[in-house]
Amino acid sequence: NQPHLFEKLETQQGQLALCEKALAEYLETKRLAFPRFYFVSSADLLDILSNGNDPVNVSRHLTKLFDSMAKLKFELDQDQKPIKNALGMFSKDGEYVDLNNPCDLNGQVEVWLNQLLDAMKATVRHEMT
Repeated sequence: NQPHLFEKLETQQGQLALCEKALAEYLETKRLAFPRFYFVSSADLLDILSNGNDPVNVSRHLTKLFDSMAKLKFELDQDQKPIKNALGMFSKDGEYVDLNNPCDLNGQVEVWLNQLLDAMKATVRHEMT
């Protein structure tokens, strides 16, 4: 029974729709940068992007992005805390493979995930030969 409440709600609904459209466009740009993002839900993608500077947190989504990679082995600093270098990869079955070269996981998440993908391909190619 408040005056002009309906108009305010319509305005807010329009602003919400505009915000949702902008978010969808942003997520689409990230999916174009790393196509495997198409296989995860928008909620998971938002979690990945919001934790993009923390590879340890992003690594819990690896099973959704890669078929057989479940975890990464990180280089540790003097305090035994992980730093942003991947040394190897674990499969879902617990098998471990060292990467040929440590993979730098700094920068935007879609960039370092592409670098990780390249390192993974190079390692598998090297192991197969």
